Amino acid sequence: MTYSQTAPPAGGPVQTALKKPATLLALVVISGISALSGLIGAIYLFAGGRDVADAYATDVALANPSLLDLDVVMETMGTDNPQEAIDLAKSVDQWDSVVSLAHAGLIFKAFLLIVFAAPLLLFTLFAIKGSTWSRVLVTIFAILSLIGGLAAAFDDGGPALLNATGYIGLATAVIAVVLCWLPANNRYAKARKLAA
Repeated sequence: MTYSQTAPPAGGPVQTALKKPATLLALVVISGISALSGLIGAIYLFAGGRDVADAYATDVALANPSLLDLDVVMETMGTDNPQEAIDLAKSVDQWDSVVSLAHAGLIFKAFLLIVFAAPLLLFTLFAIKGSTWSRVLVTIFAILSLIGGLAAAFDDGGPALLNATGYIGLATAVIAVVLCWLPANNRYAKARKLAA
């Protein structure tokens, strides 16, 4: 008896390599950008220290003096210029406490950014294989990273780099959540599971 030349080998059907969908690559890139933007913002805040906090406190005081109760000082001084109230606070050593409060707020924002961005980056690396569990965790941490992104993006008087990384993080986190559950990624995960 002769066998057909096109017959599959005796071990079963021919295994073909699964092709990763472009949407999976897009997920990894976009999710990675989201995580890196949060990490860059956090590193900037940690590295900037009190210098960034001083500039932040000055910007907030100039934009809205009532937040720091400088409006009362300005009224007492008989001036409309917040810079004069800031100079007075610096001359009587009250400005350091304002800078310390601003620094604490910035460190808290850095913590919010890093606590969700680091796991997002980790699970993004696992998502390269398209596994469902990694895409679930990317979804969870992308949604949670929105907290830090909101705190960074919508901060009046905040550092420009922090605002920019916040906006980038917000947009890319939302896009990453959508990309996680596109049909092509689901089909790839199912096919990969069946092939294993």
